[in-house]
Order: sequence, then structure tokens, then C-alpha cells
Amino acid sequence: MPSSTEGLELAQLAFYVLTSLPAIYCLIRHGRIGLLGWIYVFAMCGLRLVGNGIAYHSLSTTGEPNRAASIISGIGLSPLLLAALGILHEANHSIQSTLPAILSGFGMLIPHIVIGGGIGLAAASGSHTVLLKVGLIVFATGWSMVVALVLVSAKANATHRRLGKERKVWFATPISAKDSSNESNVKLLFGIMIALPLIGIRLIYAIVVAFKYGSPSGGSLAVEVIFGTLPEFLVMITYLSAGIVTRNLASGRNERGVGPAYDSAYVSV
Repeated sequence: MPSSTEGLELAQLAFYVLTSLPAIYCLIRHGRIGLLGWIYVFAMCGLRLVGNGIAYHSLSTTGEPNRAASIISGIGLSPLLLAALGILHEANHSIQSTLPAILSGFGMLIPHIVIGGGIGLAAASGSHTVLLKVGLIVFATGWSMVVALVLVSAKANATHRRLGKERKVWFATPISAKDSSNESNVKLLFGIMIALPLIGIRLIYAIVVAFKYGSPSGGSLAVEVIFGTLPEFLVMITYLSAGIVTRNLASGRNERGVGPAYDSAYVSV
């Protein structure tokens, strides 16, 4: 009979086995523009399967938690946050011409570098708890940057939709493919806005555990489930729900350039 901790590891293994299938589906359906975001969602499944598999094997054989599994668990937040950046890039793709500079090129690269630095410090921590703590603080800085980018993107998308509606009234030419693409972009952005507070909760929990116990995991099982496991599950469900709902976004991008000549002024926005 597996212990409660072993049962939690098995539950996580089952969850990520199941979610890996829709993750692959979203990766295929969202095409080249969505590749970066959805490959991180799929990477989250792979990372968790490896980490939880090692943890379960260690618990079932020795009864002790595995340090490598704990480190993998600690850096497991990174694909969720990097996925938010990738999905944000996809959501902003149709409004490139109206994006502020911070949402293109170098502005999107900086959070990747900061998050990567946090991952590197946490992964290299070993028995050096200071590195783990610094890594998580750096990672939290990366999370704050992503939140700021999402807020800027939400404002840019709102402005783009307002201008689009004004042009639509002026030309009196409804364009279904364009409208559908805009709605899909908003759904992706909305999914990220739901996911980021949940990632924040998971990150705060990881920081508290690191400072209190000097390791990536610790505390009671109930607290770990509520503040560790559950937020990750909800983030994955949110991402995949948004991805499935917007599964036709890639084909909508191809359709947007096709239409009567008098629609071109509106389509090019």
C-alpha cells in the first residue's frame, strides 16, 4: 500500500501522462507562431514525468525523498512561466504593427534571460541553499517581468480592438476570419492572465519552503498539495483549455490575407 506521499507522486504522474496528449495536440495545431509557447507546455509534462518518476521510485525503494527529484521539482515552474511568454508572443502576433517596443524582440528576450538565470542557479544549488534561494528570487523577478509584459499586451490588444471596431464601422465590411482571429488572441491572453497569479502562488510557496527548510520541498503534505501541486494542475488546465479553444488560430492567420480588395485596408491593421 503506497504512502500518502507516494500516492501524490502517482497522482501527478497520471495527470501529466494525460495532459501530455492535449499538449501535443496544441503544439501541432498552433503551428509555427505558437511553437515556442506550446513546446514549453509539453516540456512541463516531460519534466514532471521524469521528476515524479524519480521521486516515486526513491520513496518506494528507500522511503526517502530524492535530492535530484526535488531540484527537478523546484525548476519545474520554469516551463510554465516560459510558456506564458511563448503564448503571449502568439497572442500578439496579429497586432505586430501596433505593439510597443517592449513587446517585441529584445523586450521579450530579457525575461527569458532572467528566468534562465534563476533556473541555472536553482539547478546548480546542490547542497548550497544560498544558490537555491537566490535562484528563486531571480525567478520571481522574471515572473514580475512577465506580469508587466502581459499588462502592457492587454492594453495594446484593447487599443487594437477599439481601432479595429472603428475601422469596421467606417468601411462597413465585417470580416469573419479577422474577427475570429482577434477573439482567439483575446482568449489566449485571458488564459495567461488566469495562469500567472497561480504561478505566483506556486512560486511564493517554493520561496517560503526554500527559506524555511533549505530545500525545494518540505512542509506537510496538505500544504504541498494546496500550494504546490494544485496551482500547477490549474495552470496546465488553463493553458490547454485556451489552446484547444483557439486550435484553429493558425489556419485563421492564413485566411486573413484572402479576401476582396476593399477589405485590405482593414485586414492590414
